Amino acid sequence: MSTEANNKTSARDGRPTRVRIFDLISRVLPSAFFLIIVIANAINLYHLLNGRPGVGDAPEGWNLAAAVLAKASTTCFLALMSILFLIRIEPIKKSSGIWPRVTAIAGTFCLYFVTLFPRANLSLNQTLLSAFISIIGTALSIFTLAHLGRSFSLMAEARRLVTSGPYRFVRHPLYLFETMASFGILLQFLSFYTVLVFLAYMLLQLQRMNNEEAILERVFPEYREYRSRTAKLIPGVY
Repeated sequence: MSTEANNKTSARDGRPTRVRIFDLISRVLPSAFFLIIVIANAINLYHLLNGRPGVGDAPEGWNLAAAVLAKASTTCFLALMSILFLIRIEPIKKSSGIWPRVTAIAGTFCLYFVTLFPRANLSLNQTLLSAFISIIGTALSIFTLAHLGRSFSLMAEARRLVTSGPYRFVRHPLYLFETMASFGILLQFLSFYTVLVFLAYMLLQLQRMNNEEAILERVFPEYREYRSRTAKLIPGVY
């Protein structure tokens, strides 16, 4: 009888332990992944500023300034993501099933395939325009991500309902600004195939929005009213 009681106690204690271990892994692994990219970007920035050979054709003048600003803004965004993964609050509820997780992961990383294609042969003005779009989109993404703070998540999870700041105007400002920054990157690698990748990315992002809205509406009754008065991505349009 004593052994049976001990086994039951161990089972009850074991479940929270497994949950804590899984939560730790889900925080540390993505944080470490983005931190590795941040370090790689920092090294690339160092080479870029020093005009090191072997890192592609070293840009000069305005091209160099645009490349440095674009790389620096992206690095700051990824660094903030790395930090938020570690300090985010526990989710109240998560989406069930595998597909919300698949779309979240695919939507997050599929755009990296664009950078595997050859760079487009752009003029100076075109290069500056693409860099400007990417920098502005990334800067706005950083602002939104900082406002979202510990409620940030890649998966469709409900942590806290945020309706202030940029979320007063649209329900998914982070997706909007990330897509803006991604469009600037697309222009730098523009081709028929990269456009297809970008279209797939947009479809995945739209599905991620739907997944997130479904879980938020289940957890927060007030979300329905917020949704009815707030545009999804573009005020007065969509």
